[in-house]
Amino acid sequence: MIKFFRKIRQRLLTDPPERISSVRAGNRFTKYILYAIGEIILVVIGILIALQINNWNESRKAYNNELQLYLKILDDIQDQYGYIKNRDKSMKSYQDLHFDVYNQSQGKSRIDSTLYYNTLEWIFPFHLSITEKYTGSLSTITNDTIRDLLKSYIAREKGTSDAHEEWNDLKVQRLRPFFNKHGIHNTEAIFNADRYSFSPLMSADLIEYPKLIEQYGSTELDELLFDLRFKTSWIFINLNSLKNGNYSLELALIKELKNAKLGNEIKRINPKRLTELLKSGKTIDEIIEIIKKDDNNAPVYDISESEINSWGYDLINKDNAKDALKIFKLNTELFPKAYNTYDSYGECLLKLGDLQNAIDAYRKSLELNPNNDNAIKVLAELN
Repeated sequence: MIKFFRKIRQRLLTDPPERISSVRAGNRFTKYILYAIGEIILVVIGILIALQINNWNESRKAYNNELQLYLKILDDIQDQYGYIKNRDKSMKSYQDLHFDVYNQSQGKSRIDSTLYYNTLEWIFPFHLSITEKYTGSLSTITNDTIRDLLKSYIAREKGTSDAHEEWNDLKVQRLRPFFNKHGIHNTEAIFNADRYSFSPLMSADLIEYPKLIEQYGSTELDELLFDLRFKTSWIFINLNSLKNGNYSLELALIKELKNAKLGNEIKRINPKRLTELLKSGKTIDEIIEIIKKDDNNAPVYDISESEINSWGYDLINKDNAKDALKIFKLNTELFPKAYNTYDSYGECLLKLGDLQNAIDAYRKSLELNPNNDNAIKVLAELN
């Protein structure tokens, strides 16, 4: 390009031999002006090209830095996925104890002194690891989808932390004072443990079970159990929301990294959703076969009881009760000891007008869980 403009300048400075001197002088001045303008234009073009190259290099550098940020976020949310799963499992054991204590207090189940009542004492904060690390990075993310998903994830993480805080406050401000008031703490057990270690307290019986029984049926204990059940369920809702956010953010990050040729070796931690199979064009029957062949120990897809059940209800909401029935039936086969699968199966049968099989399903649900109030209510109405 420079050679091209140089030739033009040389032509401008070359006088044709047949011109007279006065004309030649005027032409030379004009040509010098044009020459100067050409030089200026060349300098400007050179600067613009240099700036463009510099901007391109800076943009590429910024994008590479952003990709490295994506890798870090991906690594952290995949770590947190395991944390979420473990917390969900722990909270289910606490909720089971709340139900056990309530059912014992109401005479719905036998009194069991072997249960681990210590967990009534425990509190658990939920760490805002993603919020603390990446809130400041939101403004640097240029991918709208990833930025919005990360922002949503941070909000969900905050909601989950707040739910845990409410749960902890209930125990510290009301449950522990209740134990103190009625002498339910086992002081002797705590002083028989190693005085310099907390670990022995995990196995010591910190609750005087006979004194706890004395409060069974009291309004004060019933109110505490009500709030424990309610606030624990609120934690489940937030954990599930966070898990869904984790899934969506992981998917978006991996997609962007693969587009940049950086994600070929990255493995998904979150199991794939069954709806992905439906979107890919698979029929319900084909999906059912895939579910049956999936490895329970290392599943490619989320084939948990709750996920399959949730998908069944999604199909019902889309006026596809016949396919939903196949999904609910599959869930009873995969989880034959889960009362909720039969409850949902019965509900779908009832929706399709199959009265007798619906009754059988609800009866099976009630057999697995005699305290299933929904099954009791539906069967009473059907009878």
